[in-house]
Amino acid sequence: MFKTSIAFIILLFAFCGNAFAEQDTTQSSPKTRYLQISTNPSTVDLFIGKALPDFASKPHYVSPAFIPVPDGKDTITVSFFHPDYADTTVNIALSKKDTSFIIVALRQTYDDDEIARKQDLIKHRNRRILGGYLKWASIAPFAISGISAIVSLYNIGKAEDHKKAMENTRFSTEKYEAHARDFTDHRESAKTAKTVSKVFLGTGLAILTAGFVLSF
Repeated sequence: MFKTSIAFIILLFAFCGNAFAEQDTTQSSPKTRYLQISTNPSTVDLFIGKALPDFASKPHYVSPAFIPVPDGKDTITVSFFHPDYADTTVNIALSKKDTSFIIVALRQTYDDDEIARKQDLIKHRNRRILGGYLKWASIAPFAISGISAIVSLYNIGKAEDHKKAMENTRFSTEKYEAHARDFTDHRESAKTAKTVSKVFLGTGLAILTAGFVLSF
């Protein structure tokens, strides 16, 4: 009976401790807030955090968008970009508890020079995005080049082994002929792998260079 009572008390303390821990976790973990942005026109590039962002860079979001709000933020700066509309920057006051909503109507621009300037920004952005893709794409030829170099070194080593075996064989026997054939095969394979390694190394460098050039 005594042991049963002790076990019951331990379970009761464990249950209460778990309940308090869950309550503390709930209180200490603030609810994630969001900012919902809708625009007119319906699709607009959104840049967060800067009053004068680089519109030639990739936008953080595209409207309509749900944007997570960092803890402790009471306001957030959002810049709106569309090639046919005037640039707009808004400092938005956020709800402290719930999701904030905002609808922004941009003013259409009829300035041909301004529209042309924005089209140039979009072209610049697309070049930057392409440059980023090219930098990632250069990994493949570099990997092939590295693998080919390893294959070349392997075949060079095997060719050297067969060459030494030939030198240790004083007479032209069947074993000598086998080593001679293997030596020739490995030597040719090493040359081929070396050529492949050089070609893909050059290809990787060319793609990587193009990627860096386009990224600026």
